[in-house]
Amino acid sequence: MTNQVAETVNRVAPTAEDVLGDAVAFSPIRWKTGWPHHLRRVPPFRDDARASITRGEVFEFAADVRESGWNRDQIIDFLGAAFAYLAGQSNEVMQMQAFLRNKGNAAKLLGAIRTLQEVTGPEAAYEALAGTGLAPKYASGLAYFLAGPQQAGDAKPIIYTEAAASAMGASGYAEYLAKAAEAAGDALPLDAVEYALSKGD
Repeated sequence: MTNQVAETVNRVAPTAEDVLGDAVAFSPIRWKTGWPHHLRRVPPFRDDARASITRGEVFEFAADVRESGWNRDQIIDFLGAAFAYLAGQSNEVMQMQAFLRNKGNAAKLLGAIRTLQEVTGPEAAYEALAGTGLAPKYASGLAYFLAGPQQAGDAKPIIYTEAAASAMGASGYAEYLAKAAEAAGDALPLDAVEYALSKGD
């Protein structure tokens, strides 16, 4: 672990509450009006121009997916929440809406999410979703939320961000996970390291 990584993690000193409470601003109405009709279900976005969503709230949608037996409607609601968090107010909103409007992409993604019931290990979960054509942040983000909240010592997926990858000098998701684990040690969950490096500039 580099001194820079250690210094950032120590300075941010992330707690589980910090991670779960991490909030992102987004536009619910932008997602609601741009949601693809062919999916035949719109996630429960309000008609507000601006709102915020936390990681903890996205984890709740992911829990609904697992508790429903990976039901299609719950997966679609989860995708709305996860993409809203991951895209925020960036131009990626339009990119992700375009991705979902492609019926082939959407079908592959719904199928890949269901395969996570049998997939073991964070790298395999990430690869299953990356294979649909999703960018690393989105493939890793979906895998991260569907794996549930983290504790120290858990071997679970984490969100891939350019900021964290650059800070750790990681190329590829496997190295990203390994370096996050090194930085986490026995005291922190992996996502606390990602959070600190993504937020700690």
